Amino acid sequence: MKRRIIILLLLFVASSGKAQDKAHFSLFTDRDIYTSGETLLLKVFVPEGEQSGIVNIDLINTKGKIITGMSKKIIDHQADGFIDLPDSLSTGCYLLCTSTKINSSVTVKELYICNRFTGLPESNVALQSKETNYLVEKRDTSFQIEGLNKNYSTREKVSLSLHLPSEFLSQLDENLFVSVAETAPGYNSRTFFKSVTPGTNRIIEKEGVVLDGIVSDVITGKPFKNGTVFLSIPDTIPRFKYYITGNDGHFKFQLDNYFGKLQIVIQGFDREEKRFLKVVFNNRDSLTSVVPAFEKWSVTPELRKYTEDNTEATNFRKIFNRQELAVVTTPTAKPDDYPFYGLPTEVVDPQLFIELPNFTEISRELLPGVKFRTYNRKSSLQVFNPAQHNYFIDQPLVLLDGIPIRDLNIIKDLGSKEIDRIEICRDERYYGYLNFHGVVAIYTTKADFTRIAESDDVIKLKSDGIQPDVSLNIPKEQPLNEMDLRKVLLWKPSLKPDNTIKFDFETSDIRGSFKLIIKGKTRDGSIIYKEQTFDVN
Repeated sequence: MKRRIIILLLLFVASSGKAQDKAHFSLFTDRDIYTSGETLLLKVFVPEGEQSGIVNIDLINTKGKIITGMSKKIIDHQADGFIDLPDSLSTGCYLLCTSTKINSSVTVKELYICNRFTGLPESNVALQSKETNYLVEKRDTSFQIEGLNKNYSTREKVSLSLHLPSEFLSQLDENLFVSVAETAPGYNSRTFFKSVTPGTNRIIEKEGVVLDGIVSDVITGKPFKNGTVFLSIPDTIPRFKYYITGNDGHFKFQLDNYFGKLQIVIQGFDREEKRFLKVVFNNRDSLTSVVPAFEKWSVTPELRKYTEDNTEATNFRKIFNRQELAVVTTPTAKPDDYPFYGLPTEVVDPQLFIELPNFTEISRELLPGVKFRTYNRKSSLQVFNPAQHNYFIDQPLVLLDGIPIRDLNIIKDLGSKEIDRIEICRDERYYGYLNFHGVVAIYTTKADFTRIAESDDVIKLKSDGIQPDVSLNIPKEQPLNEMDLRKVLLWKPSLKPDNTIKFDFETSDIRGSFKLIIKGKTRDGSIIYKEQTFDVN
């Protein structure tokens, strides 16, 4: 399999001058051409003075439709991460957009993605951006590479030393970025800048992703003032937030230090229970304002052969489940010792007793001080208040797997086999400005949230928190009888700068030309680079 591979040795730092380029993000990927189903690695350097603590990277098509993306915490004006490219992507040009919710500038990098099932189209005509406001790099001769030969064999260990002059080091800040990755012949990707207009609700994401939206009156369609919005994150110990809307009906929640995939339920309530509300979640589904004009270009025979070989390698890795990345650590906020509603007065496990068919029987036989009744197809629940020696008049906070519910018909058919435990708080509880006349928290054995249906005032969604750190999954020993088709050979996004930096990697089973590229971002905001070539036979 004849391949061309590039070694990208990218060295960047967050700049601290006042050059014009400093208003833009610097975005770099491990490659320019991908196959659907692959993993894209990226590095972002954030301009000095950026107030947001979270950077967002979105993959969009040529119409501006957001396909997928990720959010990463900004540390020392930089961030790195990955995007898993969906298998369903059709062959063509795509754009990778880097932004924050408050910055008026977006950095865009064009990519070419080939569907691994259909391959390239029969026509050799493809699209490429003709944007002129693109990132300009300048060649630098001060970098010195020691130990780079002109020829290597497959599966040969390579040891290199990078020498940086002290004058250049004085312009660098924080960590360096090193990557060794595959490239394609005959395709030159561009990175350019676009200006955007931030939304009216400019939200600064400091420690986590912000979810926001609007609550309105279903009948009038106008924003609803003083609506209560609940955000629930179901878990063994559920998390809970609330927001009281103002005149504009707007709400927002910042998910501080939440990482990975999250199951979230957002609910809107009229505290006086007089109006039916509608909750609309602000979810960006388009970035049409950053889409440039495109021009046609021809796919060369060499590039067609490259994409065919690239598809074969991707399919091989998929068949044998070769994972490209491994999660370094999944940061977690300090877990709560008890739920947001406090320590329960009593915990009951219905499965320790005789089987009961529904919640009416469970409350009657196992939950003293909890009165559950159904009258005229409407269910009600009250909790006994020992301080007043009487039942609370108002309904308590009722939770199903950590999610507040108002319609108690949802739980009336729950029997002993379906309930893992029931936690009861028999006194009045407070959470911020909210007060609950007792709490009944029911945790089911499945915990799949299917009993809570979406409606105008309820939204269930799977949201991405902050993406955790990952490392390249390089096998320590690759059996000789197994093909090694790794396309990214080295990925070190946080390498400490020094006058001399040594690094090692091993070539895979891919033969062809290699290019060593060294890039760096200086304090004046400019990108510098140096490149050398060698062959693998």
